[in-house]
Amino acid sequence: MLTLALLLGTVLCDVAGQVCFKRGVGHHPGAARPRGCLGGVFGLLGSWWIAAGVSIYVVEFILWFAALSMTPLSIAFPFMALSYCGVVVASRFVLDERVPPRRWFATAAVAVGVAMVCWP
Repeated sequence: MLTLALLLGTVLCDVAGQVCFKRGVGHHPGAARPRGCLGGVFGLLGSWWIAAGVSIYVVEFILWFAALSMTPLSIAFPFMALSYCGVVVASRFVLDERVPPRRWFATAAVAVGVAMVCWP
């Protein structure tokens, strides 16, 4: 049960980190876009969202190493494919992006594949 909690925590951290990075790069409705390459780099360095994403990734690495110490890589790594599913869901409901039906179908296929690989 602890292994499952660690793996789920890793997936959730991955999704949350990606959402923070997306917000940090300013590609969401109402975001101001910095001008030029250097403006973009300095804008990222000062972004609270980017800092939050990096911090979440630090937590993710800790959870990931803990999970790897308890489960085979052949189960842990395929389980991480659920982060693709989580990113699609977060893109739709957190970032308000349009997700076409084909992508929903593919996301469901990934989830079924993970279940087939990881089910005991």
